[in-house]
Amino acid sequence: MASNKSLTRRRFVTLTATTSTSMALAGCGADQLPIEDEDKAKTDTETPPPTQREKTTTAEHEVDVEPGSHPRTDYQLAVQDKRWNTYPLWIDQNGRMYGRSGTDVTVSDDWYQTTEVLFSFEDIDDDHVQMVIVPESGNIITAVGGRGDTGGRIYRLRDDLSGAEKLYQFEYGRAMPGMGHAVYDDIIVLSCYALSDFEAEQYANEVILSTDGGQSFNRILKAPLKTTDAANLHIHDVEYDPYADRIWVVVGDNGNTQLYWSDDLGSSWETIAEQGEVTMLTQIAAFKDCVAFGTDGTPEGIIRWEREKPTDKPDGVDDLVRPYVKIETDPTDDTMEMYARGRWHIREDDGRELCLMAFGYSPMDTGTDSVVLASVNGAEWYELYRTETRKILLTNVFGPLSMDGPRHTVVSDSAQSEGYQINATVPKFWA
Repeated sequence: MASNKSLTRRRFVTLTATTSTSMALAGCGADQLPIEDEDKAKTDTETPPPTQREKTTTAEHEVDVEPGSHPRTDYQLAVQDKRWNTYPLWIDQNGRMYGRSGTDVTVSDDWYQTTEVLFSFEDIDDDHVQMVIVPESGNIITAVGGRGDTGGRIYRLRDDLSGAEKLYQFEYGRAMPGMGHAVYDDIIVLSCYALSDFEAEQYANEVILSTDGGQSFNRILKAPLKTTDAANLHIHDVEYDPYADRIWVVVGDNGNTQLYWSDDLGSSWETIAEQGEVTMLTQIAAFKDCVAFGTDGTPEGIIRWEREKPTDKPDGVDDLVRPYVKIETDPTDDTMEMYARGRWHIREDDGRELCLMAFGYSPMDTGTDSVVLASVNGAEWYELYRTETRKILLTNVFGPLSMDGPRHTVVSDSAQSEGYQINATVPKFWA
């Protein structure tokens, strides 16, 4: 990894042409977060947003920049307001937002400024809502429970909201707000997550698939255990790649890591290498000409795998070792500080696309930053927002629904007990 001569904290991303096979020094720590308490009300006491940042130059930081790729930090989200104690989870194609409050599914038609209860699981499951997904079919898919020894349940709310049908139950673990889900038309790919209990042989290692818009789910992958000499065995993220009609899956932690893909909707799988050889990845964003992988530890940022045609496949871990986008945190600390936690990806009918990816600190380390990156091609990335407080752990991004028009987005901390969100507009950083 290129050395950074500066000893001050920087607010920028750096595109590098160096190579690195460094791995994170610890496993994921999302399960160390407290269970949310939606009854606590808080006021917005966050420090003011960062001031305008200077444009980054190659000479300033003494790194080689790939030809045609330039770091951008002179665009920021235009923040309208910020609020505490809110837990948005999804936005549908009509702009209705869905969230959680204990055992309740909540909805909002004003970008979560006000909410009302849509459905309660109190008399059905009596466990906390974890995730809500609403594909184009309009089915309201809700994940409930999964924090203890009992695996999380996947429900579909009845159209008249008179009840809910249980479609699947994970053996262990739960659906997550940020990681582990991908939706495209009627295809829903969903995975579970939890810290492993090796003595009890409990691992959150399942991936399930719906091809009918959430009417039914079937398991398509159960990632195998290679070693208990690792922090965990669990699914980090999934992606449906519409350009290749491919499902991608990344698994952690170090020792059990793997990158899977399937070109037949999970009937068969290919892997990039022997299990444990690839670094930890926690987000997958499939662009037309590349696939971007958000990392979990060093290199802190994005690894980019470029492809000439959609049907290309990675040729071993050497295709993934180079840190393409490196997020600067504290140059004096080489331990894991933040990792990719959530993303929002839209693909327009005319071929344009936009991806926003949220990175947050690891609860196991001393980091404090959360960052939002954005790209329209997977090649050039922009840092649009950064917090510098441990009170906020950005996990979810919702919107914009289109690259045209108001480009409204909501970025939230939907994991911690405090709850937090910002309502903002995405700047038009593309031509």
